[in-house]
Formats: sequence, C-alpha cells, structure tokens
Amino acid sequence: MRSFTFLLLLCSFSRPVVADNRVSPTISEVTVYRSGAKVSSVAMVKVAAGNSEVIFENLSPYIHASSMLVKIRGEATLISAVFSLKTPGTAPESPLAPVLRDSLVLLGDELMRLRDERDVLNMEQKLITENTSRVGTVPEGQPAKLPVAELKALSEFYRQRILEIKDRLLQLSIKERKVNELYKKLQADLQNLQPNASNQTGEIALKIEASSAQTLEITCTYLVTQAGWKPIYDLRSAGLDKPLQLVYKANVHNRSGFDWKGVKLHLSTAIPMANNDRPILNPMFVDYRYIALYQKALEQPATTAEATQIESGNVNIRGSRGQSSNYYIDGIRESGSMPSAQETEQLHRLLDDTEAESGQEDVVANFDLPKLQDIIANGKDNVIIVEERDIPAAYEYHTVPKLEPSVFLLAKITDYGKYNLLPGTANLFFQDTYVGQAWVNPQVAADTLLLSLGRDEQIAIKRIQPQDLTERKKIFGSTIKETYTYEISIKNNKSAPITVDVLDQIPISKQKDIEVELEDRGSAQYDADPGKLEWQVLVPAGQTKKLRFTYSVKYPKGQAIGMFKQ
Repeated sequence: MRSFTFLLLLCSFSRPVVADNRVSPTISEVTVYRSGAKVSSVAMVKVAAGNSEVIFENLSPYIHASSMLVKIRGEATLISAVFSLKTPGTAPESPLAPVLRDSLVLLGDELMRLRDERDVLNMEQKLITENTSRVGTVPEGQPAKLPVAELKALSEFYRQRILEIKDRLLQLSIKERKVNELYKKLQADLQNLQPNASNQTGEIALKIEASSAQTLEITCTYLVTQAGWKPIYDLRSAGLDKPLQLVYKANVHNRSGFDWKGVKLHLSTAIPMANNDRPILNPMFVDYRYIALYQKALEQPATTAEATQIESGNVNIRGSRGQSSNYYIDGIRESGSMPSAQETEQLHRLLDDTEAESGQEDVVANFDLPKLQDIIANGKDNVIIVEERDIPAAYEYHTVPKLEPSVFLLAKITDYGKYNLLPGTANLFFQDTYVGQAWVNPQVAADTLLLSLGRDEQIAIKRIQPQDLTERKKIFGSTIKETYTYEISIKNNKSAPITVDVLDQIPISKQKDIEVELEDRGSAQYDADPGKLEWQVLVPAGQTKKLRFTYSVKYPKGQAIGMFKQ
C-alpha cells in the first residue's frame, strides 16, 4: 500500500509542465497611498490541461514581493507565485549608431579647428595692442618724429585689422555654438540608440493547475514602493458672507518605471507598509527631569570654546577631560557631577516620548476618482482634482501685533473631520485674488479648525511702547521695579466696520522673588495662567482704535532678569 501511494506521488510530481506563457499584463487599477501604491495587472492567458507556468513580465522592479495577491477567473488553481528581477540582455546595435559616431568625430575635429583659429586671432589682437606704444620710438634724448602720413596709415591699419579680428571672432563664436548644439543632439540620439542593459524589470512566475484547456483571466495585485501622493488645497472665499470653497487636490508621483495609462485611480490616506505589530506597554518610571537642563541650555548660546564635546543624539554635552564639578550642556556651565551615560539616555528617551505623544494618527479615507487617469512614470508631479465642495465657515479678523504687525483673516470650520483633510499646503484666494499660501493642519485637538486666509492689507496695526509711560529700574530698598506700557493702534481702511480679535501677553514669573503684576489690562480679557490678553475690538469704517496695557516686574536688587520663550 505504501509503495502504491509513493508511485502516485511520484507520478503527480513528474507530470510535464507546459512551456511558459510570457505575457505583458495591462495595468487596470491603481490605489495610491501616501507612500507606495497598490497596482492591479490583468492578462488573458490560454493554458492547457494540467500544470502550466505563466510569467507576467515587464513589471515594475519595485514590487514588494510579500504583498502579491493573485486572482484567477476560470477552472484553475494557483500553485505558487514567485517574484524576481530580470536584467534585459544585449540587443543588436542600430545601423544608425556607426553613422552618428562618425559624425561626432567630424564635429569634434571642426570644434578643435574653430578653437585653434580663435586662439590665433586672440594672439594677433594682443600682439597689435601691445606694440601700439612702440610706434615712432627713437633713441633716448632725441625727439620722436612720425610723419602725419605714416601715423594716418598706421591708424587705418590698426582700426581695419582690429575690426576684422573682432568680426571673425564673432563669426567663430556663432559657428562654435551651432556645432556644439548639433554635437549634443547627436550625442543624445546615439545614447537613445544604445541598449540599456542596466534597466531591470520585474516578473512574476505563476504555476497553475487547470482541469482542462481554457482561457483564464489572471489578475496580479501588488504594492510598489516608488509612488505616493500628498494633498494640495485651494481655499477660495468670495466674501465674508459666502461659504468657503475647498478644492481638494492630489499631487501624485509615479517612479515605478511603468506608466499607468487609462487606469481606475483611487487615493488612500492609509500607510500599508507601516509597522503593524501590536503595541506593548512597558513599565513607566518617575525620575528627575534632566530635560530642564536641556531647556536651560537652549536659552543661552555657548561661550566656552575650550570644553571638549561629546555628541550624544539630540543633546550636546560638553565637559572637561576629568570628572570635575563643572560641566557644560550646549555651552551652559552647570555645577555638580556630570550626568552619567544612563542619565543622558533617559533624557533621550524622554525627548523621544514627548515627540511621540505629540503626534496624531491620520484618519484613513479613500477617494475614488470617477474618470480614468494617466499617470506617467517620469518622476514628475501630477496634480489631480479630487473633489470640490462648499464648506460653511465663520470669518474673523485676528492679529498678534507683538509677533506680526498684520491682521489676518481666519475661517473657522466646525465638524471638520468629515472633510477627510490631511496636513498640506493651501493656495489662498480672496475675492478672485491670490493672497498667498498657508499650512492646513487638521491634526489638532480642537472642535474648530482655523484656516488662515492671509493678511488683509486694508487694516493697519502698530504696537509701540510709549517712552513717557515706561519706568525703568525704580529702586525700593532692596527691590527693583520696572514698568512696561504698550499701545496698540488699529486703523480700518475698509468701507465697512470690522471686529478684530487682538492677542498680546505679559510675562509669567518662574521664581518666587520675581513678581509680575498686571496694573492696567485696558478692557482686555486676561488669562493669568498663560499670561494672555485678548480684546474683541469693533473698529468703524475709516477710523482708528487704540488699546493700552501696563504691567510691572519686581525683582531683588543685584539680580538681572530676562524675557524668554518656553
């Protein structure tokens, strides 16, 4: 019984395989991800009964082999599918190639002759110019005698010959330029005729078992890496009483080596090649935050050049060769023992965790384009309109004159998650006028998305510090008090009234013995925690509104203070 079974197995593996069917499939459908693309290639293949091998050739060499999926429509079973790279063999040379090479040799000789003639003419011109001063010279102590007729003849000779030389040099330059252009063109033509044996292509070998001779429709789906897309937006506003028009565009690139012509194109925000391992929760520890030293180091530039430098990731720690009581972090002198390698590693982990927690996961969305698309594999960007829609928006004017002396028009969008927005650049248009670009970032933890529509040049704003209202270093015993007053002027040059949201701030104390007091908020809403001042100012048409606020800072005598950003 065992022998009979063995003979059956042997016969099943020894059945002849039909000679391979090599086909070049047609790319019918492509789903482009933000990085990579899923390509579907289809071919109709005739197979005989039994085992056959079908090879899909002329495919992209950038196929992700483990991503292949094969579907067969017909009475057949797929046994295996293997991807491999193929290097094309040498092809016979075109009969035009020797002619082009001979022409290039002749053109090279012509270029050499032109350059030689140009060198000779330049030398002759230099010789004539240098010897002009020697005309009419006589021994020392004797008067120079040059008859008028000879001077006239020499002048005529110099003028005529120099003009001839310059005219000939111009002709040579024109001719040399034309010969160079022809030489480059013939070089390019010859290069195009040369067989390129270095261009690899991909191919998929399919082993198929069919119950009978038939024609199969075989679809191979796979991921390619050299493709992707990114969003671009056009934001158009026809007026403050109109909805915001959003034109959602995709900038698609295809560097897979093969064109996508007449394909069903889909866009997806997914990233299929991302790490899909489940997250593992590790123990969390609490310890001293060495990041405080890192932040302090950012506040002051390095001033010591003698300290040796130890590079460690994002943090630059410098210290002396020995274990001294002083060390430097990015140029800031610190006291105490130098952080150990373990402490430095903890700092790096803390920085990495902070950056990871600040990220937001993108919402996965898919866009099906209704028309067939052509995406050429030339590496250039292809801009495609994905969709257009009107979005309800509330408009407001916003300014932070401390940072930018301009007033910006903002569009406030609620429930923005349903628009499937991604971070990207937006071209801004207001009343059919291009006003610039802005960055759209929907990955914010807020109920309302703010989109900047650019500066409004019809609103002028200025922030000054009146000198007569500012007191510097007023001493009260062991305490110094400094008073700061700022004035903000808003001029509305429009023909209608506007409301402007104005933001400013006062500093926040980091030490107990530094006291900050808001003495005059000037009708602003004050949030003490971030030190933020906010006004909602109604400015009539053609008028100016002024805002003013005052704060003071008290600190111990003999100390120096400074304002810095967190």
